[in-house]
This record gives sequence, C-alpha cells and structure tokens, in this order.
Amino acid sequence: MVKNRPRHIKLQGFSGAGKSTWGLTFFSHYAADVKPDEALMCIIDCDLEGQADLVARDDIVPPNLRSRILRKVCRTPDEVNDISLAFIDLMRQHQEEHPDGVRVMVMENEGAYYLSCREHYAVSVHGKSEGELLLSRQQEAISQGKKTLPAYAEGQMHAYKVINKLFYSPYERLKIGGEMYNYHFLSTVLLKTKTENYGTPNENRVVLAAGRPDMTDPLFDWIVEMTQQQRTVKGEVESRHFAHIKKSRACKPFRLENPTQQRFWKAVQKASQ
Repeated sequence: MVKNRPRHIKLQGFSGAGKSTWGLTFFSHYAADVKPDEALMCIIDCDLEGQADLVARDDIVPPNLRSRILRKVCRTPDEVNDISLAFIDLMRQHQEEHPDGVRVMVMENEGAYYLSCREHYAVSVHGKSEGELLLSRQQEAISQGKKTLPAYAEGQMHAYKVINKLFYSPYERLKIGGEMYNYHFLSTVLLKTKTENYGTPNENRVVLAAGRPDMTDPLFDWIVEMTQQQRTVKGEVESRHFAHIKKSRACKPFRLENPTQQRFWKAVQKASQ
C-alpha cells in the first residue's frame, strides 16, 4: 500500500464497536514512519463520547504522538464550519512545512451533526428547538381536529433543502481539502435499528446508518463497518472485534477479526490481488 496516498474512509457501527479506536490507531500506524512533528491529526468531535480517554491510552496513541492530535468539540453548524476551515488551513500549513508528512482529518459522528443541523434550522427560522416546534405543531393539529401536521409550516421540501445544505457543506469541503493538501479524511457514524411495518405480520427490524448516508457515502472510497461481540467465560467478559469492508475501490469486500492496522492493510493487499 502506498502510505502517502490519501484515504477517505467512513467508519460505521454501533456504540462501542471500535470506530474511534480504529481511527486513532490508523493515525498511529501511518505516523510510525515519520518524526512526530511530521504528523498531524485534527478531530472535529460532534458526539462527546469520551474520545479524550482513548487518546490518553498508550496502547492506542503513543505518548510522542499525543501532542500531534488536535481535537475540537463542536455542537452547532457554525462551530463545525469555523473549525473545519481552521483545520483545513492547518493541514495546508503542515503540507507546506512537511510535504512528505502524515495528515489525518476526522469528522466524529455524522448522525449527531445532522441532528444539530435540524436543531439549528428550527431555532433560526422558528425561534424554537426542534422538540418545541414538533410539540407546538402537534397542538395546532389537535386544535384543527387533525391527527398531525408537517413539522415545518413552510413545507418539508424547502426546510430540508436548507438543512441538507448546512449538513453536506463541511463534508464536501473536508473531502476537497483532503485532495488538495494530501490528508486522509475519516468519518464516523453510528448504526441504529428501525422497525418497519410495526404491529403487522410483516414487522421487520432493519439496521440503518444515522445521518444522511445517501449524501455522504459517495464521498468516501471506503466504508468499513465495525462490530463487537462479547461473551462471558468463567466470569470474565471476552470481546471480539470485526471489520467488514462494505465498500472499497481498492479491493474486494472482506470481513476480518481482530482488525489491527497491520492485519487490516495486509488483508487489503491480499484482497486486491
């Protein structure tokens, strides 16, 4: 594998499956061949799920690389836009100083960011949180003798055009930046379960990715699904982790147990032959 080639990878899985850990070890793996100041990782964190604790673990991030990881917690589209532009500029400067260095950009939790875009729209346009807006629209429907009303009086199509633009712009910008300044772009997204045809003989549970995968999936050359299995043996919990290649333009799909970076990229090389 050519290590200086930018990789754009979406990591999806349920909470605790190992997405953030895999992203951090990806950085450690690539940065192992360069001096610490020749490596840079920037994380736009929209989920607050304790990633700082992972960064502090020596088995995930070597101490000499810890200072080379910049993480910013962002809760609104404005914050995400501002910090994404700032981080892209840092990548530009780093490329100028270290053209052969290692750079990784991470967008944490697509689903959480999409919800924040919806919340931002509701507050900006209607002056209410999304929850308050939904409640008021339901009360309005009851007063009119109706079961329900659309959440947005101006029309769902108009509202979601604005929301989707807010949501998609940073992803598009980060992907283009990756091509311009030679950094790897990683994104994480939680999986969720949904029940279709509830209460009918055709009731079925399906697994979906949060956020808007129809918009973001095409931006990524790779989609890797992380899973975790646990069992109790003699009172002790044993865990197994798996990486499943759902999409790749470089190799055939495969599923790998204990997906350390060394084993993963060796399996990629084998699957590409």
